[in-house]
Amino acid sequence: MRYKIFFLVLALFLVFYFYIAHLNPENVKFYYGGARAIELSLAEFIIASFCLGVIVSIIVSFFYDVKTTITGWIEKRKERKSEEYLSLLEKAKYYDLKGDREKAIENLDRLARRIPDREETYIALADIYASMEDYDKSRETLDLAEASLGKREGVLFKKVKVNIATKDYGRNEAILKDILKINESSLDALRMIRDLYIWKKDWNGAYDVEKRIKKYVKTEEENKRFIGIRYEKVLTLFNERFSPNADKIIDELKEMIGEDKRFIPAYILLGEAYKRTDKLNEAGRVYGRGYTKTGHIVFLLKMEDLYIDRGDPGVILKIYRRVLDVSPEDHLVSFLYARLCLRLEMIDEAIDTLNALFAEGEDFKGLHRAMAEAYIHRGELESAVEEFRGAFPMEHVYIPFVCTKCQAVTEEWKDFCESCYNWNTINVKKEEFLHTDTSELRMLYEEEEWARGA
Repeated sequence: MRYKIFFLVLALFLVFYFYIAHLNPENVKFYYGGARAIELSLAEFIIASFCLGVIVSIIVSFFYDVKTTITGWIEKRKERKSEEYLSLLEKAKYYDLKGDREKAIENLDRLARRIPDREETYIALADIYASMEDYDKSRETLDLAEASLGKREGVLFKKVKVNIATKDYGRNEAILKDILKINESSLDALRMIRDLYIWKKDWNGAYDVEKRIKKYVKTEEENKRFIGIRYEKVLTLFNERFSPNADKIIDELKEMIGEDKRFIPAYILLGEAYKRTDKLNEAGRVYGRGYTKTGHIVFLLKMEDLYIDRGDPGVILKIYRRVLDVSPEDHLVSFLYARLCLRLEMIDEAIDTLNALFAEGEDFKGLHRAMAEAYIHRGELESAVEEFRGAFPMEHVYIPFVCTKCQAVTEEWKDFCESCYNWNTINVKKEEFLHTDTSELRMLYEEEEWARGA
């Protein structure tokens, strides 16, 4: 059948040739250089052109087929080499899983010499050395990988992790910058270098990197971290050059509070800024507003110091009593009020408040310690000794604080947790004492009399 089709096409071609030759009996001249020419009939010229096109097409197809064959052979060869490589790599990993690390290292070394252009070999070898805590060997392996392959993102990240394992953080800045040259949008590298700047307390560097991160990540957590870094920049200015920048610092802190009404450090620093400029009433208002927005006891403690230092303890006593009128079941505020009474030598009031807490079922070391001190003021030493037994072993503080993020315990409130590098996470340790923002307290603050008192 194939030959019949061939002869049919050939017959049609010949018919076409004779038809064209009959219609076009005159000859044409085809010049191919200078005055030289070939004289052909029009039909012969068309057929010659057609045949030449077929020959060129056959030649091109031939070379294309040759190229495709060679490319396919190369790809198959690469595939076989890749399969062989992966088989050898899995074999080395198998020895590692069996616990025969010497055999695993031997196989990986041989594989790296045989096929030096695969980063997986170096990373697997570096991982084994790191798991053996031989970090120098791990670094040597990664340096060899960099010498053989150039700067690769995977190898550089592995170097960073080795440095973190050895707490050699200072080496990581240059490495992370190299990663960002390769991949400027690497979120892992951006986060690591930001955390490095936070660790170094390089707040300008951390601020610039966090702005880049926020272009890619729009989350509440990143917003909180950004405002924390902004706060640190303002705090540095506050500590180093407050007088010429007082207005700028106050405006920046107000802006932060406007963006996050529960960001406690900004309230505290704003209060300190007002105290430095002798605007004590403004400081009191800031502390009062901070308490109503967050319910954090640090504001009550700050107000205690403010009004006692001013020689006006009646204001803070009034504030405590009004809060307790609104929220009588807030045992933490009751305890702080009892402590304030002790501080002001209002011993009977302190003991009555502490006894009320005991009657409510409260029982913690700070409560026994405060009662013991009250009995000492009364001269009732036996009762004091008994209460001290309840407070044993004695803690340094009445109420310990804890980071709500990483659970690190601290003796006092801090704006920043050094354990997990987060802001605004330090709160009272006893969960049942945590106070939430209530509409009653917001109304209390908004009343004109409270504002004047604060």
